[in-house]
Amino acid sequence: MKKTLAIVVLTWNDFENTKNCIKSIYPQLNKKTKLILVDNNSDDKIYSKTINWLKKKYKNNYINLEYNRKFDFRKNIIVLRNSKNLGCGFGHNTGYKFSIKNNFEFIARIDNDMVVKKKFFSNLLNHFKNPDVLGVSPKIMYKLSPKKIWWMGTTIGNSLKFQTHMRDYSYGLLDNKRINGVIETDAIAGCASIMRTSRLKKVGLSDRDFFYGPEDVEFSRRIYDNPGSLIVDRNIKIFHAVTQSFVNFSRRRIYFEYKYRLVLIKKIGTFQDKFFGYTISLIKFLLYCCLFMVKRHRVKIVPVFFAIKHFIEKKLGDYDRKIGPIF
Repeated sequence: MKKTLAIVVLTWNDFENTKNCIKSIYPQLNKKTKLILVDNNSDDKIYSKTINWLKKKYKNNYINLEYNRKFDFRKNIIVLRNSKNLGCGFGHNTGYKFSIKNNFEFIARIDNDMVVKKKFFSNLLNHFKNPDVLGVSPKIMYKLSPKKIWWMGTTIGNSLKFQTHMRDYSYGLLDNKRINGVIETDAIAGCASIMRTSRLKKVGLSDRDFFYGPEDVEFSRRIYDNPGSLIVDRNIKIFHAVTQSFVNFSRRRIYFEYKYRLVLIKKIGTFQDKFFGYTISLIKFLLYCCLFMVKRHRVKIVPVFFAIKHFIEKKLGDYDRKIGPIF
């Protein structure tokens, strides 16, 4: 039986990656599979460039709901635009709400710097024949190094306590035939996943307290129900360009990562996670201060200080959406 799928792609000031992503997804669109492109308030010049490309490339098969209030289900690409940059996870909510309102059975979240292969969505949707499956992700490869693995599952473990990455494998692990099959995961990948709409109706959408960072882990823990409800199919691959949104904002990225890691501990952590996680965050900050003569530690002092300060002051997602980047 055919499934009804809304593919939500969020874009912000990144025309080239967005164009490549749409081109890879488009052949898989049909009467029951639509692409919902959400522009996160890109600069007008870049936004116009994207719209003009859609007009030229797909002509009558897209609709921009910024100017057309009525959704035409005959169109395969639907464009929505946020009035301001809502951040990563929260920015997707515009697409999620639209998908729920229009009764899509499943919602995919695909980051704009992803490229998919043939039958990608239909292969992932097959897993939902099992009613216990609520969310599924593929194995994520580097686009520029397609034999290397970027992500293949999340293991929370003690990562909240010790502020470590939520994986039991290294970045850039070389893929091989033994890394296959379907496994359980503590969280599906925010940048590449499909979820049951009925579950999102029950648990809510992306948390507004996050602007950037591990909001997908918090979201996943609400989607999670029982063992086996969140899975990774390591036989299915997607290719990640690894967006460069923060390449010129290293202090900004450090600030976001530290602050929202603390928010994640607060949201899903146990008492022990919070005790050790908060303590280790302070210890790390003191170590950076002690090692200020070393450039890679010195650059972290100011953003980490403000990350901790703003977390304590509860200046979270809404603060970042209102104030904008402080670095």
